[in-house]
Amino acid sequence: MTKKQEHIVIIGTGKVAHHLGLHLKKNGHLIKYVWGRDFTKAQKLSKTLETNVLKSLNTFPNDCLAMVCVADFAISEVISQLPSNIKIAYTSGSIRIEDLPTKKYLGVFYPLQTFSQNKSIDISKVPFLIEANEIEFQNDLKALGETLSSKVIIANSQDRYNTHIGAVLVNNFTNFLYHLAQQHLNEHNLDFDLLKPLIKETVEKLNTLSPIEAQTGPAARGDTNIIEKHINSIQNPQTKQLYRLFSELIDKEINK
Repeated sequence: MTKKQEHIVIIGTGKVAHHLGLHLKKNGHLIKYVWGRDFTKAQKLSKTLETNVLKSLNTFPNDCLAMVCVADFAISEVISQLPSNIKIAYTSGSIRIEDLPTKKYLGVFYPLQTFSQNKSIDISKVPFLIEANEIEFQNDLKALGETLSSKVIIANSQDRYNTHIGAVLVNNFTNFLYHLAQQHLNEHNLDFDLLKPLIKETVEKLNTLSPIEAQTGPAARGDTNIIEKHINSIQNPQTKQLYRLFSELIDKEINK
């Protein structure tokens, strides 16, 4: 059966809008317009997607799906400006449908991935979490997701919210730990690239082991002598605090 081609307006000009717009276009959907608060950025993204800029949300076309790819704090305001009869999907992990302005068709199209402007993504492996306030629209969003990815699931607001918390822990926080590690190595004129094989192996272990089964290091061994030496050698006071806290948490979990 031929997949239905959606006519889509991308609302937003950030990293999610950029990547999602490109992949929707690549997979046969028509990106009819781009809208953004910053007209210059909207023009730039519209050129990338080979489409036009929608100058006002008041002139939103009735035959298009509004794909709202804006920051969480702006979602409600944007949705409130859209016509009540169109289909609207937003890409947030944490914002609940019931906390947004009431619309006839309102749904979630949440790609569970980190996006960077100049780093390509294999969208076929990205999980999409889908929800909507109307069952037929929810099925349409699921079908749309399946044109992009092999992992598309229906997830209610609470499940999506808790998944997003997990995503922040494993991505945003872990990435900042990379930054702190790089900072520490830079202070000693050492190359952060030395750690990249270790980072890769740590992630690959999760294909066969649970995180706690894969846990290694001084805290897992209960080596308090090394832990104290490390803490005393770290210059950044916040990194010292994190090192001690993580060591205590690992020790409690391993030896409980």
